[in-house]
Amino acid sequence: MRAKTLAATGLLLAVLAEACSVGILGLSGWFIAASAVAGASAYSAFSYLAPSGGVRAFALGRIATGYASRVVLHAAALRRISVARLAVYDQAAESEGTGWSGQSLDRVMADADTTGMALIQATTPVVVAAVMTAGGCVAIVLAGYPLVALTLAAAVIACTVLAAAAARRTDDTTRTRGLLRTELVTTVEAWPEMASLGATDQLAHRTLQHLAAFEGRRNRHAATTARALGGTRAVTATALLLTLLLTARAGATVATLVFVALLSAGVLANAERLVTAAGAWAQSRQADAHLASIGEEETRRPAVAKTFEAMYDGHGLTVAGYRLPETPTRDAREIGFAVAASQTLVITGPSGSGKTTLITAIATALRQRPGPAVVTAVLADDYLFTGTIADNLRLSNPTVKDVDVADLLGVMGLDRAGVEPLTNVGVGGRGLSGGEQRRLHIARALVTQPDVLLVDEPTTGLDPDTATEVLHAVRRRLPQAVLVVAMHEPPGDRRPLGPNWTTLSVG
Repeated sequence: MRAKTLAATGLLLAVLAEACSVGILGLSGWFIAASAVAGASAYSAFSYLAPSGGVRAFALGRIATGYASRVVLHAAALRRISVARLAVYDQAAESEGTGWSGQSLDRVMADADTTGMALIQATTPVVVAAVMTAGGCVAIVLAGYPLVALTLAAAVIACTVLAAAAARRTDDTTRTRGLLRTELVTTVEAWPEMASLGATDQLAHRTLQHLAAFEGRRNRHAATTARALGGTRAVTATALLLTLLLTARAGATVATLVFVALLSAGVLANAERLVTAAGAWAQSRQADAHLASIGEEETRRPAVAKTFEAMYDGHGLTVAGYRLPETPTRDAREIGFAVAASQTLVITGPSGSGKTTLITAIATALRQRPGPAVVTAVLADDYLFTGTIADNLRLSNPTVKDVDVADLLGVMGLDRAGVEPLTNVGVGGRGLSGGEQRRLHIARALVTQPDVLLVDEPTTGLDPDTATEVLHAVRRRLPQAVLVVAMHEPPGDRRPLGPNWTTLSVG
């Protein structure tokens, strides 16, 4: 309700600001024309006090309401963006069987921004144009020129039709842009391998085809918008000319003629903005559709049995009633286990056996239980956000100090690879190698000092010595925590796991 109130207040202020703008335009034009006519007549009496005061009042009103509308509308748009993002997060929390990728998170953030900014870019211009058209027509009718008002209304309707037609032909470029970005990143990463195979020409041809298709869609969209803008400008120019002719034929004075013409120009200027507003509205509708269907493109994992329960009581982790689905290599069965504090459980099994699903289910169940326990999961598809190494670590703990960041990089062996707190990770972590990304994921989890740490494939991309060092660092940093790791098989050197560890095979 507060967001709706903010939006309604912002729209009202925007209408008042535009009314002041149109009012100052019409009144100042009438004032100048009336002063000129009075000056050209002998012994004429003309008082400039009231109209000059009105011009100043409109000017002050435009400044005040314009500033206030921008502040309030941006606050309302920010609230809408926050609500859209939180709704997606809630949906993700409820959809336990849906896997999320970094690319899908990027799309969600962009779609939420588009949806929120539609209040400023689409709704506000439409509301302002509608109110200004109605108010301008009423003022012109009261002045005694109904045909002029009818012409003005018809011109605005024609502009609306042109804007709506252009919006219907607007392509959804967000998905195409995302696919092109993925294609370019893949091309850069695959170039050395393709060069060794002698297939760089084919790779370059494919990339150029994607670029040409994307550029063609952009050009078609720009041409459609340009034609719509050209059409609206032709309509408004014709309507303004007709306004002048009809007002002059009705016997209006010079001052009245100028007033009606400038008032009409102000109304028609708002009608021209409907083209860009319609484009923003179309993009907002597309973003709403994306947000409504989020997760449908992601990997669906098997539903967790209703008998499944995971609990941490401060002394250990207990899991009961988890059902492993049937696979070509095993029958369906239920499993359960208990892991005491300071102990380690290694879940083993081949790819596709359900290790990731089990880790995710445990993390979700523990987070849904009330209590002070800190549960952190490091999944195989964890995402690194654009920024520095320190920025990513502070997402888990904003108060972590620079010395602690440097210390974590040291225990993870990242400092030996030249990784520093201010090193940029690149988009999606692409500035780091796969092994460096994995160690940063684990370091980010250690920052939270969890009571329960669940790690999926902690040694992916690491050589045996580095893998041993990382596992040893995790247990040394969290001596009292419950540690559950999922791996294809236990590490060759089992000393880093500590003396108290067990295995569970789900293969």
